[in-house]
Amino acid sequence: MARKTSTMRLRSVRMRNPMELAGIQGGRDITRPWIGPLLEPTDPILRTRGGGSFDIYKPILTDPQVKSVMTQRISAVTSREWEVVPGEDTAAGKRAADWLREELAGLKFDRLTEKMLWGLFYGYSVAEQMYRRDGRLWGWEEIRVRDRVRFRFDEDCGLRLLTLSNMLTGEEMPPEKFWVFSTGADHDDEPYGLGLAHWLYWPVWFKRNGLKLWLIALDKFGMPTARGKYPAQATEEEQKTLLEAVLAIRSEAGIIIPEGMDIELLSAPAGASSLDYQKLHDTMDAAISKIVLSQTMTTDNGSSRSQAEVHDDVGDAVKKSDADLVCQSFNEGPVARLCEFNFPGVAPPRVWRKMEDPEDTTAAVDRDEKLHRIGWQMTEDRVKEIYGDGYERTAPPDPTPPGENPPEAGFAEHRHESALDRLAAEIIAEGHAETAVEPLFADIAALLGSIAPGTTLEALRARLDALAAAPSDGQAMTDLLTEASFAARLAGELGAVVDDSEATDGSDTLPGSVAP
Repeated sequence: MARKTSTMRLRSVRMRNPMELAGIQGGRDITRPWIGPLLEPTDPILRTRGGGSFDIYKPILTDPQVKSVMTQRISAVTSREWEVVPGEDTAAGKRAADWLREELAGLKFDRLTEKMLWGLFYGYSVAEQMYRRDGRLWGWEEIRVRDRVRFRFDEDCGLRLLTLSNMLTGEEMPPEKFWVFSTGADHDDEPYGLGLAHWLYWPVWFKRNGLKLWLIALDKFGMPTARGKYPAQATEEEQKTLLEAVLAIRSEAGIIIPEGMDIELLSAPAGASSLDYQKLHDTMDAAISKIVLSQTMTTDNGSSRSQAEVHDDVGDAVKKSDADLVCQSFNEGPVARLCEFNFPGVAPPRVWRKMEDPEDTTAAVDRDEKLHRIGWQMTEDRVKEIYGDGYERTAPPDPTPPGENPPEAGFAEHRHESALDRLAAEIIAEGHAETAVEPLFADIAALLGSIAPGTTLEALRARLDALAAAPSDGQAMTDLLTEASFAARLAGELGAVVDDSEATDGSDTLPGSVAP
């Protein structure tokens, strides 16, 4: 009971105080030292080696591998077409979408996205919005991406601009004026994000120092080392002369040395010029590719096709994630704020990148053909979506050859009537089946007319059985059917079924048979 009362009391406190309980305001964040009103990045490399400045990460971009893979990752997003979808299916929602589409076309949205995506490298990007008014609606004159080094965040994650006159607290920036794109951090207490540069710092550092040692080794072991020998009684001037001669071996075609002195060349041991520097270089390049692209086979050689396809799928997931993150940040920030001002109460439109690859038309044709066989038909919109414009529906081809009448509708077995069917029908017709049946129907009608009141069903059935057993003209019908059956069986045994192509006189008479 006490536990239940405590839970109810806690819920009551939360309802009365909706403010967050684990915020970082007032020095409550134990991961940061309390040094002032501005938050410092928690990145340990920035704090220990860069003095809190992002300038330490800028030289990393001079590495050719880093520059290549970063360009590849960013261009994978900006190379895709963007589209604007309405926030709601209403006339106002469509007007808002048209407004956003025109604004982005004038903004050069690809170039803006490219600059903002460098937040993937540093951890965050900052852009300032310059507004303009076009009649009743507001739009963007320009959106300029600023140098992130000039900005800091306060305890409320508000953006502040550092100036020469105010480096301690910075100038507070209005949130509706700026767009901040932050990524990479694994929690919401880090407004600076955590960029790829954090993981690239050490691979690039090892690679550069390895290259430095590699060049020294090449210089040292690129040619044999000269060693000079002088006698014990050589003067200092003679020793200096010998040293100059040794050093001159690298650049002079010929040298002279005093008599009594000697110079010999020392060859480097086998493999001393490489000393695995190449392996170190390649390993660091592979690490850089994995950090930025999450795979290596789009930058390195030697992979199989199956491996490359798997890595390509991983790369597609990374590209789509980048596109969704930057578009979502733009939609929730600049788009939502300006749309609310221009179209109050209307769900804001959204801009997204088309990251799905076009469908393979060969596979699409094969799939659509199979669907058509089982009764499905594509709509015109679906045809345009898969195959594009330039197609129009044609009339179905006429199966009837020119100059012939279309076949009559009927069952398939009627259209493929065999000679046996026609033979049986002809025998029955020639036997005057109607005449044979008429006496039988007359006898039955007379019997039904003579039934006395009170006759039971058993008595009626007995009289009908007796009528069927009595000799009458009805036997003619039985004989007629027996004759037709015999003729058909005889034709089957002889194997002489005649089709339409073999009949020359319009009849289906069997060869050697006699018409009944």
